[in-house]
Amino acid sequence: MEINGRILRANTRSFIFGTRVPREDVPIFGAFVKTHIQHKAATVFGLIYDILIEDDGMTRMLSIAEDDLVKAEEIAWQRSRRLPIEVSVLCVGYREGNEAGHAIRQALPPQPPVTLNEVFSCSADEVKEFTQKLDFFRLVLDARDIPSDELLAASLRLASQTHNDPQAFLRRCGRELARLLAKDSARLDSLLSRLG
Repeated sequence: MEINGRILRANTRSFIFGTRVPREDVPIFGAFVKTHIQHKAATVFGLIYDILIEDDGMTRMLSIAEDDLVKAEEIAWQRSRRLPIEVSVLCVGYREGNEAGHAIRQALPPQPPVTLNEVFSCSADEVKEFTQKLDFFRLVLDARDIPSDELLAASLRLASQTHNDPQAFLRRCGRELARLLAKDSARLDSLLSRLG
């Protein structure tokens, strides 16, 4: 899945981008994406936490039409079109400069991306590099008005696929979660069960 979209709205904590993709390329909850900001030509990394598939006039008409009036070919044609999608992303880190030699900071970026900046999927190598450190856990766990526990678990399951030993990576994540949530055993148990 290669995401390619453009920023619609942004703040320092999150951004929303729009894209039109074929049905089979709908973005995945928890996936890592990136965009750029002007400050020191930084790359901002984020996690997809909400996906809204927009309707259009034809979809609306087909959804309420009588079954005997809708042809299978019309539905197939509508589904083959590119879907207008709005994707919400939580910012979890940034890298100053475009070269891979610069360290990734797992913190909020110094400024939001500007509207119409491009958004791309992170490569497996970028995800692996980003998840060498786990400081971004706190940003996700403390995020309000998003499904933070589900987001963290989904992103870690996806990230584990980029590591040589996925189970060792998930065990390391479990230990870090145990440290961060030592005083909230119910939340910790719930998160650990989602990782499994």
